[in-house]
Amino acid sequence: MRQTRGVTADVIVIGLGAMGSAAADELAGRGHSVIGIEAFERGHTNGSSHGATRIVRRVIEEAPFYVPIVNEAFDRWDALTVDTGTELVVRNGTLRIGPPGSDLLAAFRASAVANGVPYDELSPDDVSERYPAFTVPDGWEAVFEADAGYVYAARAVHTLQERARRRGATLHFAEPVLDWQAGLGRVAVTTPERTYEAERLVITAGAWTSRLTAELGLPLVAHRVVNASFEPTDRALHGPDRLPPFIIDDEDGQGIPGTPALRGGLYGIPAVAGEGLKVGSSGTPVDPDAVDRTVTDGEIAALRAWVERFLPGASGPVASTLTCLYTKTPDEHFVIDVHPEH
Repeated sequence: MRQTRGVTADVIVIGLGAMGSAAADELAGRGHSVIGIEAFERGHTNGSSHGATRIVRRVIEEAPFYVPIVNEAFDRWDALTVDTGTELVVRNGTLRIGPPGSDLLAAFRASAVANGVPYDELSPDDVSERYPAFTVPDGWEAVFEADAGYVYAARAVHTLQERARRRGATLHFAEPVLDWQAGLGRVAVTTPERTYEAERLVITAGAWTSRLTAELGLPLVAHRVVNASFEPTDRALHGPDRLPPFIIDDEDGQGIPGTPALRGGLYGIPAVAGEGLKVGSSGTPVDPDAVDRTVTDGEIAALRAWVERFLPGASGPVASTLTCLYTKTPDEHFVIDVHPEH
């Protein structure tokens, strides 16, 4: 039977992926009483923050104004690592590769220059010398950002949740939010279990944010993203010590003729312990409540074609597959704001 008695806190956070877990942790660290509510079981794979690894980088191609935010984020990752004794971020650089006139590389250079972030310009021969696993087409260009790398994604979310709890936050899992209401300086959030009350509400629900803010009509579209990891023939050449994370811009499909499903580029992360070399591409729009979690043979074949073109030694057996959600706005910038009515 659902309990109706309110639970009082300073802040309620809806959604405990990377963003929500970090918010709950920070708020609890500032001395606020926090209730975190997550629709799915802890450690679920339905959202955007699961899996072994994600790329992290200082230079953000979407706009130069993100870089100062990322600089602070890197400081916070370092502090979290020291505080918890848990390795979370590996800074082995990030490589971007593209054809002449690449929009990705142009945006990278503009953002890096605007913020004074150093980087290296590399030719195809330079890339091959530094990273023998890579094959870069003649005439293409590359840039290397040294102070970037990858984060252990699921481990990071778990670590943030554990520290939030140690700081006093109460976290509830497998409790989907049915409704929330605000007024008279209070907010009430109802789940199948009970109604919680607090002074403030933070919504970090990712692909489900539109469900919780229907009155705003936010133009948020969830995309189904497919990843596959391949077991390389030589793990040493494809591990973090010899290969950085990478982003390949191939807007016109020049790199792999005949694979239009992956036109737009490829990203990847080296083969960390217990994982193969992970690759993925941009996703397709999807209803977050009706996601096909099966990675098809065709999707694997398309990713493998890219791997065989750029990293031929990594085209071994499939080690694992994964689907996740990436939520976009029309201009692909984040929505970080207060509710216009509250």
